[in-house]
Amino acid sequence: MKSLLPFLFFGILWTSAFGQSARKALDFSAQTGWIIPHNEELIPISQSNPIGLSFRYQVLKSKRENWEACNCFHYLGLGLQVQDFQNPEELGQAWTFYGSFQPILWRKNKLELALDMGIGASYLTQVYDPVENPRNTFFSAPLSFLLYVRPVIAYSLSSQFDLTASFNYNHISNGGQRQPNRGMNYPLFALGGTYFLKKESLPDYAKPEIPKEFQFYLDLGINSRSNGQGGRSPNFTIGAGVYRKLASVWGLGAGLDLNKDFSLAVEESRLESLMPAPFIANHFLFGRFDFQQRFAWYALKPDTYQADRNFYQRYTLSYQLGRNFRLGVGMKAHGHVAENMDLRVGWRF
Repeated sequence: MKSLLPFLFFGILWTSAFGQSARKALDFSAQTGWIIPHNEELIPISQSNPIGLSFRYQVLKSKRENWEACNCFHYLGLGLQVQDFQNPEELGQAWTFYGSFQPILWRKNKLELALDMGIGASYLTQVYDPVENPRNTFFSAPLSFLLYVRPVIAYSLSSQFDLTASFNYNHISNGGQRQPNRGMNYPLFALGGTYFLKKESLPDYAKPEIPKEFQFYLDLGINSRSNGQGGRSPNFTIGAGVYRKLASVWGLGAGLDLNKDFSLAVEESRLESLMPAPFIANHFLFGRFDFQQRFAWYALKPDTYQADRNFYQRYTLSYQLGRNFRLGVGMKAHGHVAENMDLRVGWRF
């Protein structure tokens, strides 16, 4: 199921991309950066500097109903990129097919500031092997997943070409499919350009007033985890939360996660693997999109589960279908180490 999550995300994005577009563009960039060693054991293998190339096709629709999806104009894109970690024997390359959502945050004269976010399926040419590649505990599954976020500034050189500069923060992991699964975090600086096949001027729409009331929601995360017996068992997380919008694209909230992991061994009762965790949450709200970052504390958990961890983060990206129903994806992490990804459904009251 986890292998389908990036493609589900692509489908959510591209359902609104069909029809007449105000802008169509080819985007490309060259990248260079470094690897963050989030564990002392990873320092020796993290000394190389990754480089990469990215190519993408983007569309932007200017009708009001499209603008209302995030209360902003936004590009939707599909792209292909290759990143070389400059360590061919141990880290190899990552070839990624990805989808992107890029809302425009600010425009003035020839300048444009946007926030590009995306998710993709990555093929990794080098993964962990206990004999032949024991130091690479970043990657253990050839099919893994890329999540990234990058602020982008564009300067218009002509009616058909923009020069772009960006700072990318990337994370690749296998979503808990196979261990070890430390995942890799690697920032990249990028220079590139956007060639417009079509570029119309954008209208001005009045933004709605910021609501003063609190928003309540429920969501359910579903995935499966290795049970240590050669199979996989279901893992469910129910979340209940509330938030309030404090600015046009930003809100704060709190809530409670209730996690039931059937892959964990118990002695007497399944209640032993029930893990309640209160959380505080930051929300980036772009119309129908909600990019949420939860910081949670384990109020109760089995002694053998994440024995040295009392806190975790959960990142979710959801899209509201209709008035109340939400569909999206999530990722749970302990510090820099991703544990799993899940499919999420929810309801906003």
